[in-house]
Amino acid sequence: MMIEPLAKQEDKGLAHDGRTVLFCKSYGRDMLRAKRLVDSISRHNKDGLALFISVPQHDLAAFTECLAGMECTLLSDEQILAASAQENGPLPALFPPHLFQQLVKLEFWRLGLCENYIWIDSDSYFIRDFRQADFFFDDKTPYIMQEVYQPDTELANMNHVPRKIREKRVAENVALIERFQKLFGNDGTLWRFAGSMPLIWSTIVLQHFNEEFLVGLGKNVYEFLVDYPCETQIYGEYLHASQVIPVRPHAFLFRSFLYADEFYVSQMQGECEYSIAQDYFGICLQSNWALIQEKKTAIYRLKKHWREFLLKIHRLFLE
Repeated sequence: MMIEPLAKQEDKGLAHDGRTVLFCKSYGRDMLRAKRLVDSISRHNKDGLALFISVPQHDLAAFTECLAGMECTLLSDEQILAASAQENGPLPALFPPHLFQQLVKLEFWRLGLCENYIWIDSDSYFIRDFRQADFFFDDKTPYIMQEVYQPDTELANMNHVPRKIREKRVAENVALIERFQKLFGNDGTLWRFAGSMPLIWSTIVLQHFNEEFLVGLGKNVYEFLVDYPCETQIYGEYLHASQVIPVRPHAFLFRSFLYADEFYVSQMQGECEYSIAQDYFGICLQSNWALIQEKKTAIYRLKKHWREFLLKIHRLFLE
């Protein structure tokens, strides 16, 4: 756990070669899901890759108690954000809270703990054994997990969903992909990089993105993420555009249920963990639908709209 630095984990054989680690960004509401993930990694992590979990400082004590005796190292989000601030300055007061998770994932590399990190969300878990090699094309080159996004196929696969809903989903995905393609100068095939987790990211790519692309753009990662809020598309499209490491595509390793209707169809077809494990290493139950949603109060909504208004005013002055 957090309680033990990486050096001690290596003594116990929990870390492989130090070059690649597992990383999860979590928080209090997802704590039990994170515990399920850690347990699945303990059972299936055949190369003993070190696992790091980052949570808000105020959740550290609860996670420490919940994960006591389990093989992971706890970090605080504030540690990662402090490393980011050394290069980018203090986090802006108006930085949107819903982007904190993406920022932490994009900036974890700055701690210098690895050359590559396999990141996975708390709502996912492994169902069969995995090794480091499953994420690599060769000894040095990590895969880029991606799939071709085909709007017509996506619409056909969602024929159980009302037409307006599925058309809206597909239109939003296409618009997102095309926006990032235009930004990085890519064209042609529509690639989706967030079909499911885990994804493996190279620190070489992230460092190049910050020190070459963002510097050339005259922005830091805070400003860029506000304008282009999708960490998976940022990494994937930038790798394709820059090719600072070889682009080695691979299909997603987990069966992902992004919407409740996808899970219900799977259940009606009689699928189970055993059958899914024939083709996938794990399962993702997207927490946006798997969580019981609390009704937002009027005060919450007012604060949210006020914050968004202030952010827009702030950006106008910057322009």
